[in-house]
Amino acid sequence: MKMLAALLAALASQPALAQEDTTATEPDTAYVIYSDRPLTLPLGIGFRIPSYDRVNGLTVPWGPNLSLGDGRVDIDALVRYRSHLGNWDPSIEGSFRPGYNNEIELFVGRGTFTNDAWIRSDLMNSGAAIFVGTDARNYYRADRASLRFIRTLTTGSYTFTPFLGGNVEKDWSTGSLRPTRRPWSVLGRSDTLKMLRANPAVTKGNIGSILGGTGMDYFRGEVDAKVSATLEHALRSPVERCVFSPGGDTPCVIGQGSFTQGTIHAEVFFPTFGTQSFSFRGHTVLSGDTVPPQRYAYLGGSATLPTVDLLALGGDRLFYAEGEYLIPIERIMLRMLGSPFVALRYAVGSAGVRDLPPFIQNLGIGAGISFLRVDYHIDPAGTRSPFSERSAFSFGVSIPR
Repeated sequence: MKMLAALLAALASQPALAQEDTTATEPDTAYVIYSDRPLTLPLGIGFRIPSYDRVNGLTVPWGPNLSLGDGRVDIDALVRYRSHLGNWDPSIEGSFRPGYNNEIELFVGRGTFTNDAWIRSDLMNSGAAIFVGTDARNYYRADRASLRFIRTLTTGSYTFTPFLGGNVEKDWSTGSLRPTRRPWSVLGRSDTLKMLRANPAVTKGNIGSILGGTGMDYFRGEVDAKVSATLEHALRSPVERCVFSPGGDTPCVIGQGSFTQGTIHAEVFFPTFGTQSFSFRGHTVLSGDTVPPQRYAYLGGSATLPTVDLLALGGDRLFYAEGEYLIPIERIMLRMLGSPFVALRYAVGSAGVRDLPPFIQNLGIGAGISFLRVDYHIDPAGTRSPFSERSAFSFGVSIPR
């Protein structure tokens, strides 16, 4: 026992043998740079935003994305399934940025094309086609290859994007002049002005053209303006030449010709007094020589001239302008919806082949809250176009700024 007591006393007088080493170590400041794989499937499965219309039905794009050099090279290899046509359309599209202010855009593939995308956005047009059966676009099919060089110039509140490019395509008609079947929609499935509306035929053949133009964006305070101008000169295009004979037969031959066409689109928004605001939208198409129908532009319907049948006016020459004054009723404030508003609207336009028919005017008043609105328009002319009614109601969706 005396020996055990002595051993315990000796251990108690020494530092703990099992004590951990608390010597400070330098922190690890190293970090790892993670880089994304160059080849990816967007959303994890490769699907992109779908669209819906009366000719294609549901269009579902799928494919991988290739991104190199911190986004300097961005290429999509896509295939689009079009449910109503039953087609699988392949394409290669993307951009190459050789410098900070320079960009080269390319597209090679087969697709369904339109000249009327300015009327409604893809999302708005798809929603209108699904729910009320109104598709504010005409279409044609084509194999197309295009290349465009774009330069970005910024000065103050202005951004200019001049471009120069080329385009080669082989076109043919799609849809039907007398459709008997149509994609599904909630309303308007059997209406010949809606989902059963005829799609104009185009002249089958090849177009080879050079393109030039510029975009202009101005943003300062709450003033927002966008203008785009495009000039296309076709070196080769199909021309349908018909010879009228006294016997009543009209033989037609597809020949080759050239044309020049310019397109200008403008949108302007600015506040006026308090929360009131004014917005303007304009679209102009001017052409020379004989232009094939695949370059025609169209007007009519609630998104342009509500008293005119949907896209009833069309041709190689078009003028359209609209102005809207928006007045929020600030004394009324609804939870989650905001204040209701009143809108005063004026629109004028015309479209035709080789000439502009008399202009059609629309005067309108609208009311709504949040993104829902209802409008009433009248055509004040004493002698109206055969395509225009005296008045028209329209219900729609308005995306606030």
